[in-house]
Amino acid sequence: MKKTSFLLILPTAIFGAILLYIVFYNVAISFTNWSLLHPIPSFSGISSYANVIHSFYFPTSLIHSLELSGSAVIFGNILGIGIAGLLYFLSSNKARTFFLSIIILPLAISMAVNALIWLWLYNYNLGVNWLFLRLGLPYVPWLTATSMMMPSIIIIAIWAYTGLPALFYLASFLGIDKSIIEAARLDGASSFKILRKILIPNSANGFIVSTALLFLFTFRIFSIPYILSGGPTNIFMQTLVVFSYYLFTTEFFAQASALSTIIILIATAIVIPYALYGIKRWIKK
Repeated sequence: MKKTSFLLILPTAIFGAILLYIVFYNVAISFTNWSLLHPIPSFSGISSYANVIHSFYFPTSLIHSLELSGSAVIFGNILGIGIAGLLYFLSSNKARTFFLSIIILPLAISMAVNALIWLWLYNYNLGVNWLFLRLGLPYVPWLTATSMMMPSIIIIAIWAYTGLPALFYLASFLGIDKSIIEAARLDGASSFKILRKILIPNSANGFIVSTALLFLFTFRIFSIPYILSGGPTNIFMQTLVVFSYYLFTTEFFAQASALSTIIILIATAIVIPYALYGIKRWIKK
C-alpha cells in the first residue's frame, strides 16, 4: 500500500520540484543586470525591481490587470450564479447537460482562438456593429477608441471564463439536500426565492473556488490583450503579463524576471489567504 501511494505521489513531487526550481531560478535572475547591454549577468541587488516599478508602463499595466481580474470576478460570479440557477431548475438532466456544455465551451477553446473570434466580432463591417447599425443602434468603437479598449478585453474575458463559476455554483446547488427545496416548494416559494434564500447562501464553497480561479486565470491572461492590440506595446491594452513579455523580447531579461516575480507575489498574496480561508471553512464543516 505504501509503495502504491509513493508511486502515485511521485509524478506530482517531480513536477512540483521542477516548478519550484524554475521559480527560484527566475527570482535569482531578477537580482542581476542581465540584458542586451549586459550579456554576462552580475549581481545588482534590487535595481531591476526599481527599474520596472519606475518605468512608464508599470502603473498602467498593473491597473489594467487589476481592472481585468476584478471585473471578471464580480461579473463572472454574478453571471455564474444566474446561469447555474437557470440550469438547476431545468427538469431534464439531458437539457441541463446540453446547455452546460455550450456555456463551458469557451473554456475548451484556446484563449488565442477566443481572441481571434472576438476580433472578427469587433470588426466594423462583419461583427457586432454591423448588427447594431441594422437595428438602428449607435456604433461602438470597440478597438478604435482608447476608452473602449480595456472594456473590450474585459467582455471577452467574462465571456470566456463565466462557464467556470457556473459549473462550480451548479455543483454546489446540486449538493444541497433536495428535501429542503421540496419543503420550500410546498410552502409556495418561487424559484427565484429558493435561489436567493436557499441556494446562494449554501454555495459558499462554489464562491470561494470560483473567485480564486477567476482571479488567477484573468490576472495571468496574455493571448487576448496581445492579439487584440496587435503586439505588446499598446499601452491602452497592456497588462502586467504582456509588459513582462515586452521586456523579455527587448532582451531586458533581469527586468522581465523581476516583473514575473512581482506578478507571482501579487497572485500569491491575494489567492493563498483566500484559499486558506476556504480550507478552514471546509475543515469546520
